[in-house]
Amino acid sequence: MNNGLNNQQPEPVNIKRDRGISPLWILPLLALMLAGWLIYQAVNDAGERIRIHFNDAAGLVAGRTTIRYQGLEVGIVRDVNLSDDLQSIYVEADIYPEAVQTLKEGTRFWLVKPKASITGISGLDALVSGNYIALQPGQGKFANEFSALDSQPADTPVGEGLKIQLRAPSLGALTIGSQVLYKQIPVGEVFNYTLSKDRKRVVIDVLIKPAYASLVTNKSRFWNVSGMSANIDFNGVDIQFESLSAMLSGAIAFDSPDEGLAIEANHLFRLYPDLNTAGRGIAISVALPEDNNISASGAPIVYRGLKIGQISDVRLDHDRKKIIAQAAIDPSMSDLLTTGSKMLLEEAELSLNGVKNISNLIRGNYLTLIPGAGESTRKFVAISQDELQEQQPGVATFSLYAEDSYGIKRGTKIRHRGLEVGRVKSARLQGDRVRFDVIIMPEYTALVRSGSRFYIDGGIQANLSTRGLDVNIPPADQLINQSISFTTSGSHKIQSTYPLYRSKQLATLAAEKAQGFSSFTLFAEELPPVTEGSPVLYRNMPVGEVQNYALTRDGVTIGVRISNSYRHLITPDTVFWNRSGVEVEAGLSGVKLKAAPIAALVQGGIAFDNISGVANRVGNRYKLYSSLQDAQDFGLLITLTADDARNITTNTDIRYQGVNVGKVIETHPDFNTGKVLINARLFPQYAKTLAKKDSYFWVVTPKISLSGTKNLDSLLSNYISVAPGTGYYAQDFTLGTSERINSGLTVILESEKRNSVSVGTPLLYRDVQVGQVVDVALGDLADRVIIKAHVEPDFDHLVRTNTVFWNVSGLDVTIGLTGASVQSGTVDSLIRGGIAFATPEAQPLLPRAKGDTHYLLHDIAKPEWHTWRTAIPRH
Repeated sequence: MNNGLNNQQPEPVNIKRDRGISPLWILPLLALMLAGWLIYQAVNDAGERIRIHFNDAAGLVAGRTTIRYQGLEVGIVRDVNLSDDLQSIYVEADIYPEAVQTLKEGTRFWLVKPKASITGISGLDALVSGNYIALQPGQGKFANEFSALDSQPADTPVGEGLKIQLRAPSLGALTIGSQVLYKQIPVGEVFNYTLSKDRKRVVIDVLIKPAYASLVTNKSRFWNVSGMSANIDFNGVDIQFESLSAMLSGAIAFDSPDEGLAIEANHLFRLYPDLNTAGRGIAISVALPEDNNISASGAPIVYRGLKIGQISDVRLDHDRKKIIAQAAIDPSMSDLLTTGSKMLLEEAELSLNGVKNISNLIRGNYLTLIPGAGESTRKFVAISQDELQEQQPGVATFSLYAEDSYGIKRGTKIRHRGLEVGRVKSARLQGDRVRFDVIIMPEYTALVRSGSRFYIDGGIQANLSTRGLDVNIPPADQLINQSISFTTSGSHKIQSTYPLYRSKQLATLAAEKAQGFSSFTLFAEELPPVTEGSPVLYRNMPVGEVQNYALTRDGVTIGVRISNSYRHLITPDTVFWNRSGVEVEAGLSGVKLKAAPIAALVQGGIAFDNISGVANRVGNRYKLYSSLQDAQDFGLLITLTADDARNITTNTDIRYQGVNVGKVIETHPDFNTGKVLINARLFPQYAKTLAKKDSYFWVVTPKISLSGTKNLDSLLSNYISVAPGTGYYAQDFTLGTSERINSGLTVILESEKRNSVSVGTPLLYRDVQVGQVVDVALGDLADRVIIKAHVEPDFDHLVRTNTVFWNVSGLDVTIGLTGASVQSGTVDSLIRGGIAFATPEAQPLLPRAKGDTHYLLHDIAKPEWHTWRTAIPRH
């Protein structure tokens, strides 16, 4: 049965179509716009495509080789191709848009590579970034095809600056890169050279750096300083060159007077072969003295031994009163031409001391420039050596007076201890005396004092008196030409006048009378062979005399007086001794004779000197010793206590490191102690050092054994050696029998009997001596022998707490049923004896032994002890 609702039909729906653009089309449109923009940018950035032809492709890489203009990248090579005719290479390159305007018919390209030469290194940037193509803009119409040059154009300067040209007959040693110097400072360089239009000269292109362009004016002169020059004369061979680079690659120098004007670029100058040819230099005039002997044709002007100019002409001035020399000075020395500078006339000097400026005798004198401060000037006055000294600031001037001229004249030298310190300016009469005006050079004015004595020093002078014969022979030049010498004494004030003495003796006598004497009293047990007037000598120089002498209850007193000029020689350490006659010292080394001065040989004499540590007084009087030897030997008395004195005699030396420091005076027994007392004397200069509590004295005797010899210097006579100690002052010491060892390890060995062990018995480890026995004595209870042995520092690590010691002296003979066994040590141990030791092979190794550790000394070694091979490290 049909339901009525099922018969209903659905109503139709009207569908409308959307006529608009879908949003999905926006993305393709944006992509299309971006692609167009990128294409535009690529075309725009590509710039201009050009073609450059090269002879070869060396150094050209597509995509890497850049094109640069003044260091800025303006393009890049895109492709490298071979030309159709196979004769060349061309590259396709893109020039960036900002540089397209440089592409003209006259534009030039060349490949830049690193290049090194004597004049320097070029293209160094190519060494880092690789080869590149350089561009130089030119003139003309636009072009995009070019032919590259083989190298950088010769007319292309290396940078900015002033371009000038030099004309020369030939190129010489100059080359591209040769430096241009101004006062030896590089201010430019040569960047090109060509032949002139008539091909008779060379035109050199030069670039002056911008900072120095103003130095070149229309008055500038250029000259060649290439290579080197040589001059041979009496002064030797003078070889000069500007610099190493100038000698190898050439160089040009120039100067510019102040009055010059600025120039335009490419100004043409003449290049002269050298400075002299250039006629260059600062013109100066020099007024010369009479008899100057200056050559008008090139006499040099010297500064510190170097020629800085030369004389070009010598003539009279307009008034015909002065001699004027015209000269030219190297422009680089212009700062020396001041009002304070002086021109010194260098003259030849001939004397017995030598020859000065000998070449002047042939070529004439020359001038030396002495620089000084002041304003610039071009006029000078030449002065002599004497005038120069007079003009020096700080010179001392004063007058000397004498009864006669004694041959002294202008120029006579004034000396002090043989050295020239001044000269005589003039000599003239003044009343009834002769006056000498003198000057002392500034550096020596401090030698002239208020008490100075001036005397004539020349010729052979002899003085015979009771004091002896005094003969003075001066140097050879003073035998012919006298000089004036003087002494130094008094305050620093320089007097205006001084007397001039005829001889040194008269000057000395006058000084002594003016200064006076100081008196001293000496004491002696007996009168030495002296009389009143006998000389008192200090190091063989008379400084006083004996005044008087008198007897006393206990001896003799001698009064002496010392000149006050030598009073300072008397000090608390002064020691006097008899200096009469001839002193004779005889010994194993030979006989030595020492004679006193003549005055002391005739009259006797007393000498003195300062010797520390000698007892030089008896009360308030000085002690007079019989001789210098007695004075030196007299020192500190000490006492040495010994078991016996069989090896000691009177005058036995006491030595330290081979140097005699004292002597034995006497020996005598001490019956109370059973010892021997030895009285000795330490020399004064060593007493304070050796008279110490811990000083150690021992007898040195020769030791000869099969193992070697020792102390052979004591074969003829034994001596006592000493080791300085520390602590407080002491005079009593114990005399040892062997050298004391102050470092290392000391061990105590105990034995039932002494056997052959004694002081000096070697301590052996594997038959190597590493120490020795230093003492052998009975124990406190007399039940054993106590042996003290010393191990040297280098071997004290070998002794451990479990080390065993045994005696290896003599022979060990064992007789049994199987036969006899004989064991012995080394031949040396058979004679000297010996103690051996070894350490068990225990692990770990036991600690080191401490000082004074006690060990048992075995008579014989067990067999296994000889087999121990214990490794014992040093640390």
